[in-house]
Amino acid sequence: MYSMDRRTFLAGSAAAATTAGLAACGRSSSGASGSAAGSSSGAAAGDTINYFITNPTSIDPFDIEEFNGAAVAFQLFDPLTVYDYANMELKPLTAESWESNDTADVWTFHIKKGLKFHDGTDVTAKSFKFSWERICDPNTTTSPSIISYHLQPVKGYDDMVNGKADELAGVTCPDDYTLQVELNAPFADFPFVVSCTPLAPVADCAKDDFNAFFTKPIGNGPFMMADDWEDGQYIDLVPFPDYGGDEPAKVDGVHFAIYKDSDTAFREFEGGNLDMCDIPAGRIKETIEKYGQSEDGYTVEAGKQTLLGEVMYTEYLAYNVNDETLSDKRVRQALSLAINRQNLCDTLYEGTAVPSGDIVPPGIKGNDETTWVYTAYDPDKAGQLLDEAGYTADADGNRGISLKIMVSTSSNLDEFASMQNDWKQIGVDVQIEQLEYATMLDKYTDGSYQIGSRGWTADYPIMYNFLQPLMYSTAGDNVSHYASEEFDAKLDEACGTVDEDARVALMHEADAIGAEDMPIIPILHKALNKVGSDRFKNLMVDAGRTPELRYAELA
Repeated sequence: MYSMDRRTFLAGSAAAATTAGLAACGRSSSGASGSAAGSSSGAAAGDTINYFITNPTSIDPFDIEEFNGAAVAFQLFDPLTVYDYANMELKPLTAESWESNDTADVWTFHIKKGLKFHDGTDVTAKSFKFSWERICDPNTTTSPSIISYHLQPVKGYDDMVNGKADELAGVTCPDDYTLQVELNAPFADFPFVVSCTPLAPVADCAKDDFNAFFTKPIGNGPFMMADDWEDGQYIDLVPFPDYGGDEPAKVDGVHFAIYKDSDTAFREFEGGNLDMCDIPAGRIKETIEKYGQSEDGYTVEAGKQTLLGEVMYTEYLAYNVNDETLSDKRVRQALSLAINRQNLCDTLYEGTAVPSGDIVPPGIKGNDETTWVYTAYDPDKAGQLLDEAGYTADADGNRGISLKIMVSTSSNLDEFASMQNDWKQIGVDVQIEQLEYATMLDKYTDGSYQIGSRGWTADYPIMYNFLQPLMYSTAGDNVSHYASEEFDAKLDEACGTVDEDARVALMHEADAIGAEDMPIIPILHKALNKVGSDRFKNLMVDAGRTPELRYAELA
């Protein structure tokens, strides 16, 4: 199988990838262009949704780890289940039903018959087995996917990601439409896990050429790729005519217009060239005054176009816990205590964001905003902790600590300048370094950074999806390189607990361990902060920040 490192692609190998064809075949943020282009730089014409994103790191399920890529991939791929945020329930999608044994460590999913991939081939149980093994196999590229941790509960996961096996022992297909999954331990929330896009089925043609599939993936969702992803410019989708899901797409297509930042995109929106756009910091109230506010917070109606619904998202900072200065948790705690989160919420987000007191956001069962005690604003306590750590202030108030925080080139620097000033008040010098997101990913992976700006949106709305990826020792998105046997053991105990209330209580105990060790700093829980045009009705973005574009239609 041809392999290529994802970061190599992002660094400049797109040309080779996009010119490679697939005979049978035709979801992480950086920006490479300030304008969306195709045959023209303006909006796509007709009954086509023009949707703003920054440049994704992937639209292939193999590497969906940020919400721009997820926004595209959600249109292209249907996993086994889907979470209905409006009704707060898990529903069938590609699976028509599922059940477990009494101990919840063997799950059986029954696949709907007659479903097709965009290349006309059948979606079967083996399509899921192939997809899941593809993200775990170190030979797919140069290592297992960064998001393979979703499958960590599955029997045989460790052997496969470590190159000791070429298939997942726990995944079997008794027949073409039955997928059986044996887990290492009971896990009653597993049907939520398989609702995430990275675990969607993948067509066999992905075996032929990883690069070509990466730029023009073949899915089973309501939309299909119109052409290759034009890196840094646009991604065009059209409806899949043979879609067998609950409801086919009603529009002519989707034009994902790629811009470097929300300021540039917002100007395009005001010029009539975008149908959905993020609202830049500091411009929320004026947007509400001009376009009106959505009643439910998620759906655009004419004159009620500003979306401010609560989202299952936490903005946070990641520490490199192996850094010489930041290896002392008292320093990590102090830096968090110094941040005036309420000031950020009131000034930059005009009251639409709230300070984070938990890495788990509101709306997810188990959220407790009193858990992360070092998120309180207490600069005096911060100073005491730095004194205890041996960083006493000199006559000018300086403590001899110099750090760097890396932020994306698409980020609004006002937020980080405010934090920079907060840290200066306790005698800590922090310099801001803006980088392309792909470069940030490299630094997160190899540990060549000190502090980094991050955000996490729920792949599935349970505590596990925040605690495991961000702090479990072997998780690919644990960019802090935090390793705590106590935390891992408590989370494992929680996963193996069948009773939901008891499971959530144990998850909270794991959360509290992380809160004390502070490998990350929860900052804010934001609202959706998007605005849509009045050209479409049923144009919506859910509480997972995912656009549900199959339901949109011309107004």
